[in-house]
Formats: sequence, C-alpha cells, structure tokens
Amino acid sequence: MATLCSLARVRQAGVILLFVAVGMASANATTKEKVIATFDITDGMVPQAGFISDAAGNLYGTTSLGGNAVCADYGGGAGCGTVIELSHSKVGWTETVLYSFQGDGDGISPSGNLVFDGKGNLYGTTEVGGPGNCLNGCGTVFELSPPAEKGGEWTETILYSFKGGDDGHLPEAGLIFDGSGNLYGTTFWGGGSNCGGYGCGTAFELSPPAEPGSPWTETILHHFPGGTSLDASGPSCTLVPDQSGNLYGTTGFGGQLSNGAVFELTPPIKAGGAWTESVIYSFTGVDGDGSSPHAGVTFGPDGALYGTTSGAGASIGGTVFRLAPPAEQGGTWTETVIYSFTLQADGGNPFGGLIFDTKGNLYGTTLVGGDYSCNEGFNDGCGVVFKVVPPKVEGEKWEETALHGFAGGSDGMEPSGQLILGKAGLLYGMTESGGTSNAGIVFSVVP
Repeated sequence: MATLCSLARVRQAGVILLFVAVGMASANATTKEKVIATFDITDGMVPQAGFISDAAGNLYGTTSLGGNAVCADYGGGAGCGTVIELSHSKVGWTETVLYSFQGDGDGISPSGNLVFDGKGNLYGTTEVGGPGNCLNGCGTVFELSPPAEKGGEWTETILYSFKGGDDGHLPEAGLIFDGSGNLYGTTFWGGGSNCGGYGCGTAFELSPPAEPGSPWTETILHHFPGGTSLDASGPSCTLVPDQSGNLYGTTGFGGQLSNGAVFELTPPIKAGGAWTESVIYSFTGVDGDGSSPHAGVTFGPDGALYGTTSGAGASIGGTVFRLAPPAEQGGTWTETVIYSFTLQADGGNPFGGLIFDTKGNLYGTTLVGGDYSCNEGFNDGCGVVFKVVPPKVEGEKWEETALHGFAGGSDGMEPSGQLILGKAGLLYGMTESGGTSNAGIVFSVVP
C-alpha cells in the first residue's frame, strides 16, 4: 500500500534527524483534546483521511482497514476497510459502520476523503480491489446510497474499476464534483511504463451515464510521465478547483529536482479538447524549502494556495507553505515557507491538508513530534494538532502553536488526515493508531 510505505519513509527520516538542535514552540497537551470514539478493528482501523459533515453536523469518514470481512492477502487479514458515521446527541457521539468492504471486486482499503452529492449519496475511492490486472486489484470508485427508511442498510455500487494500464492504478485520494455531476480524482500509479513499470500516475474525470444503471465513463485528463521528465509524478492528493474550473494538486515526487511539485490542470477551451497540465512550483528541499508534499492544497481568503510538505524545511521536519498566483496570466507563482516544523513540541512531518477558520488561521496535523514521553518504539513523539496564525503586519512571521501533542495509548497517535471544523466550533480528526485496540481514535480539539 503506497500510503503506508510513504509513512514508513517519513518515520525513518524523523528518527535520523531527531538529534538536530532545534527550538521548541509552545504546546498545550493537557486540556484541549477529547477522545470521542475508539476503533476496535471490527468497526475499522488505520483511518488515513479526514471527515466530511452533513447539514446536521454528523461526520462521515473512512478507515483503510478493519471491518467485518477478512482480506486474507491484504493488510494481514485485518479487514478490507469501512465507511463510518458519527452522529451527535445530548448524550455524546455514536459511531455507526455504514459499510464494510468485502474485498476483490467490491474494493479494498478506502484511504481518501468522501464527498456528498445533492441527494445525500457518498462517493469515494479504494486504493486496491476491483477486477483490474494488479496485485489485489487496481482500485475502485464507489457510491454509497442511504437507505429509503431510517435504520436500513446503505447500498454500495462500484462506479468504476481501474484496470492498471493507461486508466490508472492506486487511487489514494478523495474525489470532487463539478457543477455537471462529473467526478475528478487522481491515481498514484498507472498511465505509463516509468516509475518502476507501474506508471507515474494520472488525473481523471468520471462522467455519469445518461441513463441510470449504465456505466460511468472515465476520461484521462493527464498522464504524469515521470522518468527524465521535469513533470510532477505520483499524485496522492484530492484536487481543488478555482472559480475558472482549473484544478490544482500536489505530487510527492517529480518536479525539477524530484522533490515533489504543485501542478495546475486547465480545462480545454472547446468541449472535447485536451486538458493542459503545468507545474507551477517544484520543491527544492534545500535552503529551507520543503519536499515531498503528501496532502493537497487549499485556497486561502487572499487567493493564494496553502499546503504542507512532509519533509525538508529549515529543520527538516516539513513545512507549511504559501503559493501566491502571478500578477499577470502566464507569470510565475511565488512560494513562501511560512513555517518550518522542528520535530519537537511543535510537531513534524505533516501528512494532512490544511483548513482555514473565518479569521484566516490555519489548522493541521503532524505525524510525529509533540509529547516526547510518547515513544512507541520511534522516540520521536506521537503527533500534533497545530494552529498557524497570520501576522498582523504583512511580511512578519506567522506564529505556530501546538494545540495538542498526542500521548499514545488510549489518547491515540499518528494523525495523518485533514481536520474538519465542526458546528460546535471544535476541530475533529482521527489518528491512524493508538486507542484501546491500537486501531486508531476519533478526537476533538478546542481551536
């Protein structure tokens, strides 16, 4: 599974760099966080994505393993993954498993965020599974439809199964809709012969059928070439659109120095034409710049793109960056590192994306750092929920605060998905491990 392999590489980097002398940011690890649910494997384990919410404030997410099926050839037989709901009442939160993946043609290991349509159906991807010609399958796009009556079962439908060739392989990220009901996403592999023979990834569109029950149609927007190309390589992020219909994303590899890139996909001028892909920034990994972004980017209130890199930066713990658009069309985007993690109390190796609040503050998570009493065999901390506050005077430094350092055990460890700001004004997220069954937890944090 590519995501877990990537986590292992980041963990290793954190251990190697642990003894670099760095400063610490302020932290409050005692009062801000609350565990609201704990996974017990049967309901899911290793959640790698964040939540989405409905109008009532209920939360919906995925776990990449666990559930009531046994995937004997995948994940050590620990289950094929689940889709979950957390509903809130006066007595607390209640978790419900909406669907447990059964493996093979049904899909295995959902690791990206879900998305709603206007009718309340949920859509997502599974990294593997399906009938494609890959080990354990090449991945799927699925739909979950709510029951006609409250308390009934949700219905899963596979909309598309990747074949592993030109159409893509290993869709790790979530999906987005356009105004016409088309879905857009990425695959980490597929689309060519480079990148170890797997292909270096694709960006794709899925169009709904004209008649219900007919197959959805996949169109490849871009094959990432890899190899000696300076193009981006290995997208594992959810795409983000601007008001003109351009799509933006990141890749952990490729770019001018093979340290990852931010790319733009521009739709054709005429219907049926080709999309145009451009690398708008290549990470250098030197002189304080970041490397290896894993999460996607998000637009800020100022029209700039904001994101994280899992590696490099001034203290080699990853970065938060800002990418300002050019003043004139066709100009150069300008990147600024607004915070570098130190692998100490402030956190290190951010794998999840960023979110804004109404005041322009940024929130995210880091895989390691924080509470260094939490060793768990790595001696580099169990992860952090952080806040980055913009300066009052333009050009001055952004300030980072660790809102919570995870302590391991029942408190959880390794938050890697994107946070969500709930109706009650709290931040919600999940950790990949920890909890009473070491299968992960759901937590809330006071911003």
